[in-house]
Amino acid sequence: MKLTRRKFLNVAAGAVTLPTLSRIAQAQAYPTRPVRIIVGFAAGGPTDTLARILADLLSARWGGKSVIVENRPGAGTILATTAVAKAPSDGYTLLLTPAQFVINTAIGQKLPYDPRSDFAPISTIVSNATVLVANKSFPANTIPELVAEARQAAAPINFASPGPRGSAHLAGEMLKQRAGINMQHINYNGSAPALTDVIGGRVPLMFDPWQSSKPYVESGQLKLIATASADRLPDAPQAPTIAESYPGYVVSSFMFLVGPSGVPEPILQKLSADVRVIVDSAEFAAKAKQLGTDPKSTTPEELRLIIRTEIEKWAAVAKAAHITAE
Repeated sequence: MKLTRRKFLNVAAGAVTLPTLSRIAQAQAYPTRPVRIIVGFAAGGPTDTLARILADLLSARWGGKSVIVENRPGAGTILATTAVAKAPSDGYTLLLTPAQFVINTAIGQKLPYDPRSDFAPISTIVSNATVLVANKSFPANTIPELVAEARQAAAPINFASPGPRGSAHLAGEMLKQRAGINMQHINYNGSAPALTDVIGGRVPLMFDPWQSSKPYVESGQLKLIATASADRLPDAPQAPTIAESYPGYVVSSFMFLVGPSGVPEPILQKLSADVRVIVDSAEFAAKAKQLGTDPKSTTPEELRLIIRTEIEKWAAVAKAAHITAE
């Protein structure tokens, strides 16, 4: 049968449209089986707890469909991240990860994946404020006073963080670079032992997540010098930001959700939209704030830009401080 030009165009248009309609139908039906959220930490920690809150709310939004949290601790989140990078690109395996996702690349860690190209960004989930606290007898009370103290000191001023090569450690290195002062990082394995030594006066300063330092600031055992966030803390507005002294100084510590690259666009957009509805909800906000975190949602495009920008920023800080993966 001879096709007229009009009939040929109609057939061709149909051939192009059918795959698109199929993908849209798959997105509308998603999920049809259990979704896994993998975290790179053991059960019971803040990342795991947040993942379980998100999983429960996603399951409810999806009409009771199963959302499973799977713990794969080890190698500084690399084991979990690798598992997701190599998972099928169908939207059924996701990764909830903190800032170590970008820092591992920034410090030159040899990785079996590229965080810029091997993942499909979905949304940020929460942000964690990083603060600079001090022993209550430390002479400086502000960033300008700290800088003056460091410049007249005969030896570097020690500062602690919850662990080497993390965002809090790099926050201190960035302050050193911006202010042109001499400070020495003291390694600790977690906030608790570091806070004990700062309270006891064995180390004068510490960069730490606000939620872990807050009780000691409120009890008067520590003093809050400044926040590393872009904005002042809602529950401690008297504390200035470091950026008020050094514009552009911002430490953004996010937890965010990604999947393997290649997730079909309709599924990715539906997944991101559903996650953002949950993160922006009053129910999620109440649960997140109990963990000392602030809900923060973004589009996939916004999260992709955050990942690239954070890698570039921390790579520059790490290079200037001669920090490399061990």
